[in-house]
Amino acid sequence: MASIVETPWPGVVQEINVEVGDDVAVGDEVAVIESMKMLTPVESTLAGRVVEIFAAVGDYVETGDRLFSLDDI
Repeated sequence: MASIVETPWPGVVQEINVEVGDDVAVGDEVAVIESMKMLTPVESTLAGRVVEIFAAVGDYVETGDRLFSLDDI
């Protein structure tokens, strides 16, 4: 069953640090979001294998928007 990693705050996606097929552990930096001129890393709150990426660099995201889908490994 897939789990979703969501954005913790609104901003513009500056980096996506994973690709489909990558294994992610809790605490891994998976993205960077710019908000109010500050770059803040987004850490995964879940562990699994990336199966789908919903955001791209340059996208504006709101709190709770989907970033990635992870399958259990």
